[in-house]
Amino acid sequence: MHKSAVVIFLSLFLLSSVLSGCGGSDAVETVTPTPPTPTEPVLDHSGLTPFNIDVIDKSEYLSGGEATTFVSNKNAFSRKPAAIIGDFQLDGFFTQGDHLFRTPDDDIGPILSTGSCQGCHLNDGRGVVPGTPTTPMSSMLVKLANGKGEADPIYGDQIQPFSIHGFIDGNALSAGFSKHDGSVSGVQLYGEAFPFIVFETITGSYPDGSAYALRNPVYKVRDLSYGAFMEDIRFSARVAPQAFGVGLLDAIPQENLLALVDENDANGDGISGRASMVTNVFATKGNDEKVIGRFAYKAQNPTVLQQVAGAYNGDMGVSTSIIASEPCLDTQLACLLAAEQENKTGDEVDLGDHSLALVEFYNRVLAVPARRGYDKDSDIWTEEVTAGRKLFLQANCSGCHTPRHVTGDAKGSELGELSLGGLTANTDSQHAQSIAVLSNQTIYPYTDLLLHDMGGSCVVTRETTDGLSCSTGAECLYVQRCEGLADGVIQGDASGTEWKTPALWGLGLVQTVNKDASFLHDGRARTIEEAVLWHDGEAKDSKETFMNYSKAEREQLLAFLQSL
Repeated sequence: MHKSAVVIFLSLFLLSSVLSGCGGSDAVETVTPTPPTPTEPVLDHSGLTPFNIDVIDKSEYLSGGEATTFVSNKNAFSRKPAAIIGDFQLDGFFTQGDHLFRTPDDDIGPILSTGSCQGCHLNDGRGVVPGTPTTPMSSMLVKLANGKGEADPIYGDQIQPFSIHGFIDGNALSAGFSKHDGSVSGVQLYGEAFPFIVFETITGSYPDGSAYALRNPVYKVRDLSYGAFMEDIRFSARVAPQAFGVGLLDAIPQENLLALVDENDANGDGISGRASMVTNVFATKGNDEKVIGRFAYKAQNPTVLQQVAGAYNGDMGVSTSIIASEPCLDTQLACLLAAEQENKTGDEVDLGDHSLALVEFYNRVLAVPARRGYDKDSDIWTEEVTAGRKLFLQANCSGCHTPRHVTGDAKGSELGELSLGGLTANTDSQHAQSIAVLSNQTIYPYTDLLLHDMGGSCVVTRETTDGLSCSTGAECLYVQRCEGLADGVIQGDASGTEWKTPALWGLGLVQTVNKDASFLHDGRARTIEEAVLWHDGEAKDSKETFMNYSKAEREQLLAFLQSL
């Protein structure tokens, strides 16, 4: 027998033996593979394919979806979407709301921080930090609370630095400044107190040896008109943020935001966002269920309407149907006396619902600036921006600054339906029409609207201008020094170290709109780079990743942020 034939014979013999030894038969059994179990596609909190670190979304340059504007000059934050321009009635509402936003109400005060919405939101952008310790705060404010989050029994939860006597056409004059014990008698009306900031310099360097310098703020308060603050007082200085895009954030479904909550850091990335749950003043009677807060620095307001009404009352001393009281506490007799002299009777409020609804509409539909660094004709992003986007995501900055959301139905105002004839109140069967340009939009705000612990701590002392310890007297200031971004002020669910993630859209145009603007809640950061370097707490790992990038990589990441 040929050698190859022998090999084949032996192989068949062995195979037959093995099958026989295992109880097999002459026929080889065919095994049919089990088909894999179908799996649900992985989707993000908005029901979309997860954001891709390597592939840029086709519509990513349209930050506000259909509510995007392509204006990128000093008016970039004050534009209306094309859908509003093309509708005669909606354009009229926008124009009227814009006028009210910029014009002081007839009944501002008796005590206040500014005379109009535009007085804080300069050109619809950010406010500014006063240039000197003797310049009053006119587009930023100071919140108050003790260590338990309780408001001061005399001054409430916010310092109003001016009285109405110091305002002419909405401009602050020194006659309205506070005066030490000036209003204790209950006769003379002065602003409540004079808060100011001085800066200390902190220097440091990156691992590659590049140096940097930061401004660390020290908050001080002098000239209290109504006597001393309560024990254990804390201060939170805040610059007015830009006003655009809020209607889109208002329209993100609550369940989508709650899907981002990771309170116990289940995914182990060091980030544990919490929802700020607050009361909606328009909740159905008997329904005390809280909803997610989205607006203000600690997410204490759930809707644009409540945020606007709160600003009118706390910042301008203007009452509305939502907050009908004047900003005077029962202990402020001079303030109460001035309020009685305002030009209204009975239960009238300073700003009627029609005007309030117009300002709400204006705020909600202010357009979002488009991203820069993209050529629509060629569908190409600049290399710097593309590389910076990848570095941003690799550093897990998106763990808080969630890039993309989808809005739901942007319901009409809770105040009623605007028309050329006025305002028609909502009924059980009829509600104001939804705002189409804000509804069902894919947007790129870069925020999760959740609370995050940014670390730090604060100490309040009493000192003279020379830094000597004191306890009472006109020369005895309140002084608060903090480490990191903490303010020590509890507001609602937010602790003294927690802040809501701010939206990053429009970031690169902030100083185009207002050359004197700066960054972070109190304006301490003069540049975007400084703002990144202040991150700590839950953001510490991302900040350290940024610091460990090469100089070229850091510049790419900053170029990406400038493009937003």
